[in-house]
This record gives sequence, C-alpha cells and structure tokens, in this order.
Amino acid sequence: MNTRNILPLLLFSSFVVSSAVGEKAWGEEVEKPTGTYASVITRGAVQNPNMRGGLVRVTWSEIEPRPGQFNFTRIEEQVRLLKPNMNWTLAIHGGWASTDARANTRSRPNFARRGRRPTSLSPSWLVNDLKVETFSMNFRGNPVEMPKYWDPVVQQRLKEMLQAVGKRYRTDRLKMVYVPQMTSNGTEGHFNGVPSETLLRAAGINSRDRDAEKKFGDVWLKASTEATQSVLDAFPGKAVAFEVHELFRSTEIPERLIREFQKPEYENRVGIGMWWISGKTTYQGNLISILKNYEGDLYGQVIGRSDQRNRFANNDYNTVFKQAEELGMRYIEPWNYEFENHTCDEVLRQFNTAVDAKFMNE
Repeated sequence: MNTRNILPLLLFSSFVVSSAVGEKAWGEEVEKPTGTYASVITRGAVQNPNMRGGLVRVTWSEIEPRPGQFNFTRIEEQVRLLKPNMNWTLAIHGGWASTDARANTRSRPNFARRGRRPTSLSPSWLVNDLKVETFSMNFRGNPVEMPKYWDPVVQQRLKEMLQAVGKRYRTDRLKMVYVPQMTSNGTEGHFNGVPSETLLRAAGINSRDRDAEKKFGDVWLKASTEATQSVLDAFPGKAVAFEVHELFRSTEIPERLIREFQKPEYENRVGIGMWWISGKTTYQGNLISILKNYEGDLYGQVIGRSDQRNRFANNDYNTVFKQAEELGMRYIEPWNYEFENHTCDEVLRQFNTAVDAKFMNE
C-alpha cells in the first residue's frame, strides 16, 4: 500500500466515526421527561405512585447570593425528597432584582406559593454592584426593578451561573431545564399588567413607531435565544423548555420564538412551555391554536389546584388533561395538592399511560 495515502484515509475514517457519534449524541441521546411531575416537591406528594418526578424551583438570587459564589442548598433540599425512581426538572427564576430601598417588608412581592417572600428573584448585586440597566415596573401591585434581559452583563452573568449549575447536575436524574427569563415571575414569558409603553421605553423604542412592537420582538428574540443557548451549553444532553405567553396581547413574539427553536441548530432539544393550561380556550386562545399545530416538544403546568374550580373549563379539572392530550403534551405539572390528596389519581395514571404509548419509540 502506498503509505502516502494512509494518513488521509485514517483522517477520513476518524471524521466519519466522530461525525456519526456526534450526530447520535446531538439528538437521539436526549432523554426527555414524560408524564406527570409535581409542580412543587413535598414529602406527601412523593408518596403518590402516579408522580414520575417533580419540578425543582429556585431563584437566581438563592443560587448565586454573591458574584461567583454558588449555593445549591435549595436545590438539594428539594431533590432529597424524591424517591430513587423519580426524576426532576429545574426552573431557575430570573426576573426582578429589587434594591434594598424598594424591598421593604410590606412591599415584597408574594412570589412563592408556600410562603417564602424573597427580596429579589435575580440577585440584587446585579443592580447594586454591577450597575446593570433596569426599568421600573409593578409585579402583583409591588414596585420592582427589572434588569433588562438584553443587557450584555445580564446575559454574561446568566451564562456563568448556568455553567456552575450545569457542572454540578448535568449527570444527575435531571431531565429538563427551563430557560430563565427576565420577566414578571422569572420563568413565564409575560409582563402581565405592565403597560406596553413601559416595555417599549425600556428597550429604547418610541411607542409611536408603526413597527414598535416588532422592534421590541427583535430585541426580545435576540435575548431569549442567547439565554437559551446558554442553557443548552451548560446542560449538554438535557432537554430544555422556553415558556411562552402573549406579549402586547399578540401572538407575534411567541410565534417567532416557536419557529426559532425548531431550527436545526437547537438540536431538537428545545421545547415550548405552557404554564397556564386550564382546559379553557378563552385565555390566549390564539396562542393555543398555534400550539395545536406545533410538532415539537410541549411541556405544561396546570394553572391552579383542582379545588379552584372556576379556573377550569366548565369548572371541571379533568378538562386540563383532555386539553393536554389534544395539544400532544408529553409532560404536565399538576400542583402538589393533587398528589398529596389523591384528588385525581386515575386521571394521572391514564395520562402517564397515554404519553408512554405516544413517546416510547423515540
């Protein structure tokens, strides 16, 4: 054999093998969550055999109380409650970073469902020490300072925090990570109750411009995709979800995001989150219509507890699961109340069985 041809042949063979391995790891190796996970992990909820896992919730301010100093206590407290056969998903809430002057005892937003009242969702040092750009808004009637999602310092610090969390948990039973957003509750993609003019002014856009909302969409899409890429990089081989809501009472921006995340460069890892599933179509009905035609992964959280009957279509909690099935949802987060009180065990069991049949051949 001509030895001059050996090296090119070896290089070509190595390329073919590495490309095949890379292609497999790029898409097929991602184990995405399916079935029912509790939206809050509790000792009582994990006793329910229909619970596949749970959502771990933590704020950025808890994860990184000081720049570059990370505290995983809140994550560990929740993961320890899970049984060995249970998996988990993760939501790190970004969002408002109130300064000390604005975060007194009486004005702190009631963020958590279980009584905790953090002084901020994002760490206050973003504002106090790094001087990132913010804008003033209200959250549930409380004045807060919101760091701008598109601020390059915010994006860089998000990336560094996610890298630290990913290094700690990328090989765990963690199955999916929500993209942190600088929004009202730091995971959902909305600014409910915030005037349009406030958002446009924050982005340096004249509200009188004919295409003002499209310009904001350009800014928001760039920030959202950058944060999403940071999650993808920090958690290789993990599923990712980006939660969508209407903005400016329109589906234009979430629809752009949905199209964006279907592009090949996102490795078929980015799905869409819907944290307001209720069985109803009267709330964000146009966005629901879009999601019905969406062929990617869809993750949902139930909008309320089953005893809050007015929150559901026809006052019937079971319509949630019917809607989830119609949308092709692979995963849904009922409240821990349902698992603790066994309010709908049979419906939970049926949903788990249905999604197993639908997604078992992935």
